[in-house]
This record gives sequence, C-alpha cells and structure tokens, in this order.
Amino acid sequence: MSRPKLDKNISAKKFKDYYWLKDELACFCKSVGINYSGGKIEISDRIIKYLETGGIITKSGGNKTKTSSKFDWAKENLDINTIITDNYKNTENVRLFFKENIGIYFKFNVEFM
Repeated sequence: MSRPKLDKNISAKKFKDYYWLKDELACFCKSVGINYSGGKIEISDRIIKYLETGGIITKSGGNKTKTSSKFDWAKENLDINTIITDNYKNTENVRLFFKENIGIYFKFNVEFM
C-alpha cells in the first residue's frame, strides 16, 4: 500500500495515518500558506486544523512549554521502572529498550510516536 499524496485534498484522518518527513510537511505548508516553523508536532497540528476546517493557525507568541526534566533519553539506562518525563524523545536508545523487552518485531508507528 502506498502513501497518499500530501496535498490539500487529503483527509485529516489519512494524514494522521501516515508518517511524514518534516521537509514534506514544510513543503505542504508553503503551498497552502501555513506557517511551517517549529517542530514536526506543531507543524502537523497546523496541517490537521487546516485539513479539518480550512483554517490556518496563526503564530502565537511564546506559548512553548518548557521542560523541567534533564533526563537524557538518548543515553540513560532504561528499565521497566523508568518514568516517562516531560522531555520524552523517541531515540535509538528507547527503540533498543523496546526491542529487547518486546521483541524484534517492535517498531514505532505513527500513533506511538
């Protein structure tokens, strides 16, 4: 099954079902006049709103939440008692932990990410 084309005719549900590269998201945003600055989650949220309503989220000043945790998801030793912090990241370290504990068939999917 191939991915649908990322254009203004894609449904919000289809958009959410697939993994998109940040460059693809930015290119789409440029084509429809959406702000493409920020991280993938912010950009994806703007695209979803656009696809659902046709509305464009305007840039709001300084609403970023600051993380308080200094936990390094790329380097820390993880175990089943590790608490997910406010700065959680899907890193290769996390992927390795899941593969070791769930099995070789583990993979990050869009919903998990």
